[in-house]
Amino acid sequence: MAKFVVGKNVLLAVLVGIVVYLTVIPLGMILYGTFRDGPPGTVASFTLANYVRAYGDASIFVLAANTMLFAVGAAAVSFVLGGFLAWVTERTDTPLKGAIYGLALFPFVIPGILTTVAWVLLLSPTIGLINRLLIDNFNLAQAPFNIYSMAGMIWVFGIDNITLPFFLLAASLRSMDPALEEAGRVSGMNAFGTFWHVNLKLLTPTIFAVLLLLIVRGIETFEVPAVIGLPAEVKVYASEIFLALRMFHPPDYNLAGTYSIFYLVVASAGVGLYLRATASAEKFATITGKGYRPRTQRLGRWRYLTLPLALAILFVGVILPFLIIALTSVLPIYKRPSWEFASAFSLDYYRTVLRMELFHQALVNNIVVGVISATAAVALGTAVTWVGVRTKLRGRKLLDMVAFAPMAFPGIVIGLALLWVYLTLPIPLYGTLWILVIAYVTKYVPIALRACHTALLQLHPELEEASIISGSSWPRTFVRVVLPLILPGVAAGWFYVLALTFKALSLPVLLSHLGTEVLPVVIYGFYESGDFSELSALGVILIGALSLVALGTRIFATQFSIHER
Repeated sequence: MAKFVVGKNVLLAVLVGIVVYLTVIPLGMILYGTFRDGPPGTVASFTLANYVRAYGDASIFVLAANTMLFAVGAAAVSFVLGGFLAWVTERTDTPLKGAIYGLALFPFVIPGILTTVAWVLLLSPTIGLINRLLIDNFNLAQAPFNIYSMAGMIWVFGIDNITLPFFLLAASLRSMDPALEEAGRVSGMNAFGTFWHVNLKLLTPTIFAVLLLLIVRGIETFEVPAVIGLPAEVKVYASEIFLALRMFHPPDYNLAGTYSIFYLVVASAGVGLYLRATASAEKFATITGKGYRPRTQRLGRWRYLTLPLALAILFVGVILPFLIIALTSVLPIYKRPSWEFASAFSLDYYRTVLRMELFHQALVNNIVVGVISATAAVALGTAVTWVGVRTKLRGRKLLDMVAFAPMAFPGIVIGLALLWVYLTLPIPLYGTLWILVIAYVTKYVPIALRACHTALLQLHPELEEASIISGSSWPRTFVRVVLPLILPGVAAGWFYVLALTFKALSLPVLLSHLGTEVLPVVIYGFYESGDFSELSALGVILIGALSLVALGTRIFATQFSIHER
């Protein structure tokens, strides 16, 4: 038993060291850089000039307003549409709920940069397919839609993120005890009164948490501000950091770091509120020891209204962007659809992409970095979760909090922080794949942490206690008893992190160099050079590959989950 206690203390110390290295040191370096007048790795003096440049001009208020308007507006769009789909699939008798559920999850395997480019191809004033069709068929003088605007940015990011509120709200709606609704009706409430006084109150923590998470994601996203915001001259903090590193020669690391302080303060406050909201969820628990079967609401003829509404949302938000990408991959977008149009279909762009050495290099880089990052993030998340849930060690809650902190850090800020670290310290990782691994692990450990946390909470401690009493060491107990039982949750977290390494642009856009490119960077490069057909072909290949990996992960998790016999 003494060895068991010593082992846990050693594990805690090792985990604290790793988490501090991944989170605290990079943030300390970026904060240090905001008070220096020289780039990383050079002799510099203390100064406040960076803060004067970043926050001393009245335009900073416009920048902050644009950032918050974009984040809040997109969160509202995502929440309303995703929440409606969650209600339809979980609490109504609407037909085709299985198809609706599957389509609502499909955006998970589509990179954000690809969806953003798809909407440019649909709604650009000059080349957008929808605009061209409307102008030609209705003799319009100008394009009715302009994607290059704040409204366009809000729409694109909002419709692309319906999966998050759908998934989280569906889980809460699924676990809500219908007996509470029946009690409300028995007491004389109508349907609206029951929803307002019962359902909405029970969902309050989840609603608040989902909205906060969506706003934080809007604040940190890079793809939409880069692809739509920069041409529209609608700047947010993400684009300002990017411009400070791309438009100045040499890059202005000090100014970019100073801009990121706003990100850290606002996003950290949002994540703090999110944690408080989820911590209070126990007060609203509706699953007890009593068995119940969730009942669906019978909509009658209204279900033939909810079905087309749900399908319309999914067609516009999911199917249409994918179709335009698929269409562009086999034919130039500038031609109007017709029978002759179909006769010109070609797979030449797929052949071009598959023959490109850049594609092969980026694919290998992405697989290597993705697998290592996902494995490391899940291993670290599992260990931190086990220490926090299964031990009484002092400092375990602080460890969990620090490990979860990167959830508040935008990817572009983490990338910038790592630039400061490895351009300053004599550690030769800059310009290698290892800096990408460190970046992905730092950013996505919170996701692995929560996936493992949920799985471990469902496992009773008595199984581990029985193993230890029988003479097994705690490492053997963890490997032989705990890990097999939480494997489905661990596998889900592993795939989620792996998929994000193929989707995220904000991290590799700063950290990738010649020879270390990953697929999102290649896609963005195609966009910058105007090679939309090659971009689309690569996107379709990537979506297909991620879909197969998702299917394989689902089968694996199902095979290892606990079934009733």
